[in-house]
Amino acid sequence: MKLGGKALITSLICAIMVLASHGTYAFKFDFTTVSDIVDNIKKTFGKIDSYQANFSILSEKAGKTIRQTGTIKYKSNNKLRIEFTQPYGQKIISNGKMMWIYIPSMNVVAEQDLDSESNIFAPGTRTGLTWLFSKYHYRFASKEQPETMDDGTKRYTLILKQKESRSGYRTMKLWVSERYFIVRAEGETSTGKKVDITFSNLKTNVDLPNGIFKMDIPAQARVIKNPMITEE
Repeated sequence: MKLGGKALITSLICAIMVLASHGTYAFKFDFTTVSDIVDNIKKTFGKIDSYQANFSILSEKAGKTIRQTGTIKYKSNNKLRIEFTQPYGQKIISNGKMMWIYIPSMNVVAEQDLDSESNIFAPGTRTGLTWLFSKYHYRFASKEQPETMDDGTKRYTLILKQKESRSGYRTMKLWVSERYFIVRAEGETSTGKKVDITFSNLKTNVDLPNGIFKMDIPAQARVIKNPMITEE
């Protein structure tokens, strides 16, 4: 049986309509893009009221290596408490409006006003992460995502590169868990300094009293007002 031109077109239209009506169920292509991962990271941190974790920081420049360790505690509205076990006694505390950095070896406290529009001082929050990803181009580090790590866990790995040359990290690499938490970050500045931060024992929505986000400035410490310059 031959189909005329009109009959052929009608048959094709019918076939397309049948495929369209069933295609959602017959063919499901589930592609995860790097933008999906970034959106999920921001959503995940946006839903968290509080968290705490251990951290380890390894800094290297010109062959000199410095290791720092401690704990970080965060509560919504940019409340932050970072206590170092190495170097012992060093602290970074924020009540959401003011940030204090205490360096006992220098007997100095840096006291920084936090502008609500200055996202650079809101790390580990949805606001801070939105600022971060707005300043960097980002892509997957490899075709296979998530990647399988040496310990058998799976991590999404992202490469970030500054959109414009400025202070801070020129390039970064992020390791993101399948729950969309950043568990490791590695960065390199324009001066060649490399910093590798690893987080462990992460706990979310923990009970953190507001009192721990207040800074008791030592009586003999020298206070320096607003030493940090924010970026637009």
